[in-house]
Amino acid sequence: MSLIRRATISDRLASVSARGPGFDQIRLVAALIVLAHHAWWGVNDVLYQFSGGFIQLGLFAVVIFFCVSGFLLAPGLVRSGDLVKFAVNRALRIFPALFVVVVASMFVLGPALTTYSLADYFGSPELYSYLKNAVTLMSHYLPGVVRYGHEVQINGPLWTLNIEIWSYAALVVLSVVGFLGRRVLTLVVWGLFYLAYVALAFAPSLHALCPQRLVDFISLFIYFITGTCLYLYGDRIPLSGFWAGLAVGLALVGAAGGFSAVVLPLCIPYVVVYFGLSDLAARVPLKHDLSYGVYLIHSPVILAMVTMFDLQAGWRLATFAALATLILAYASWRFVEEPALRQKAPVFNWVSSRLRTFARRQRLVIPAAARQYERRHNVMENLEADSVQRREGAYTPDLKAVVRIRRRALKGAELR
Repeated sequence: MSLIRRATISDRLASVSARGPGFDQIRLVAALIVLAHHAWWGVNDVLYQFSGGFIQLGLFAVVIFFCVSGFLLAPGLVRSGDLVKFAVNRALRIFPALFVVVVASMFVLGPALTTYSLADYFGSPELYSYLKNAVTLMSHYLPGVVRYGHEVQINGPLWTLNIEIWSYAALVVLSVVGFLGRRVLTLVVWGLFYLAYVALAFAPSLHALCPQRLVDFISLFIYFITGTCLYLYGDRIPLSGFWAGLAVGLALVGAAGGFSAVVLPLCIPYVVVYFGLSDLAARVPLKHDLSYGVYLIHSPVILAMVTMFDLQAGWRLATFAALATLILAYASWRFVEEPALRQKAPVFNWVSSRLRTFARRQRLVIPAAARQYERRHNVMENLEADSVQRREGAYTPDLKAVVRIRRRALKGAELR
């Protein structure tokens, strides 16, 4: 019984000022796992084999990112409901570094690897189509960048960013309709996605009927919204090593027994939140958040090393790619991401000002002439009533003062 009564997730959040000490470390480890998965080209994936082909090591790391996002982003919308601030913060976190990586791939990596002449390369429409990646709309290839006669994907991992953006949008919708404020409604939404996730795993015919983009969204958003529910119900969910160990054991048993879809959405987010809120991961202090840079940059780095230096999948490729990626990720943090994040307040103020101006024009400026006419019409009616009273001899000194006030009001209305 004492195990059940231990400190809750909310208790731990309050003790760390709503900022988990270990989430940056967890994200960096997840990004490096994705790098390692791609450096081995997904060959001999132990997790894939253990889970009976349900989940790869790289996808497992991506799932960790979504768990963290769902848990950490919910509090801001629950507390303030400020959608503008949420959108500005997310945009400044996602798009500046993404834009730089996409442009660098187009104008540095592509010319270095292409088999086309530079004139043909820069004249190809395919090159400029690649710019769609800067807004998370996928375009995989650059003109003339081939290996063994086949086009190669420049930065395949970017596909998850589009789902990340849609997850943000879904969280905003939950906030707007009031579901985040009434957590049982969010739990109902979670239940629907959980059932859909399990159904897709155990009903291949249903999987075949659904668009792949929808399947991908459900497969990742279930972990995002589970993280959100862990925050919303944090005052009721105990947080301890015992429960985390139990979750790990249940996940392993479920994966080995063919029930990954049933147990993983329940177990992985809890374990991620446990380590994110614990001091264990925080024992390795990080001054810079390099995880996003590692995630964005590692695939082009691996492609360059494989193409230019003919490195094969394995430890050498993983080691050299990790070193180069970490250096570039630090540069991205130092010169792109961190400066962009410093602009949160100025950009928020600017956007808020523009929105207020737009709202004022829509609500105030357009009807202004009608309201001015209404004010003038009311004043004129009052003056006419006073004139009638004057003609009938019912005018009093007090009414004279009223007339003067109304005439001044009329003059003010004309000026406005």
